[in-house]
Amino acid sequence: MRAAIVGLALACAASCGPGSDAGCKEDRECGSLVCARDGDCVAASEVRVVRVTWTVRGAMANATSCGSSQSLYLMFLGFEPGDTLGFEPVPCDAGLFTIDKLPRRFTSVEIGDNNRVRQEKVIDAQGNVAFDLAP
Repeated sequence: MRAAIVGLALACAASCGPGSDAGCKEDRECGSLVCARDGDCVAASEVRVVRVTWTVRGAMANATSCGSSQSLYLMFLGFEPGDTLGFEPVPCDAGLFTIDKLPRRFTSVEIGDNNRVRQEKVIDAQGNVAFDLAP
């Protein structure tokens, strides 16, 4: 199910923009507001930069430590069920994913691979989330 949601979010990212019902693509489409990464026009105070990091068993993520999980997904979760924004594939060996202009209504992040949820954590007040993955 999560993969389907991620696919829908990615499809929107590819098709959102002027003339679409899916939302904005650039700030200039939003007047005095900003275009958030989910395609909504919102006040600048309602978005933030979020930095997701991960290690694997306490070690820096790399091709060796990631093992068979070379590709991850990240799902940002909002207040309401089904309010999600997903990204896939996310290279495991990067150990870092940063998103700007994420609406503040997204309060937690889920990380997983192969349609398997590994962990979910709340985004802290500074916009950081840190995971330690086990293979």
